[in-house]
Amino acid sequence: MTERHGPSSGPFAAIDPKLNMFALANGMDLAKGEDYRRLEWFTEGLERGILIRIADDGAYDLAALAWRTSKAEQFSTEGAGGLAPAALSQVLMDAIEIANGLSAPT
Repeated sequence: MTERHGPSSGPFAAIDPKLNMFALANGMDLAKGEDYRRLEWFTEGLERGILIRIADDGAYDLAALAWRTSKAEQFSTEGAGGLAPAALSQVLMDAIEIANGLSAPT
């Protein structure tokens, strides 16, 4: 697992340890930005990821992503919103399946 970018802080401090462990257990990278976390992996010729952002109400919004490295601006996505911190870990496995099922635009 590779952890990239900023430190654990702010609204992600509570879930960063879980995300780190999840990434390690599933052979993923964890990218960290001020306003997002993204679990990333490569399979079947596509980059894939789970994007986690904080909603205005403090819940977590997830989006399953798939994109071609050469066309990172074009990607497929399917999301879920309003997740409480306790529910986050329960839906990550489902999000992997969704991301693995997406096809990037041609």
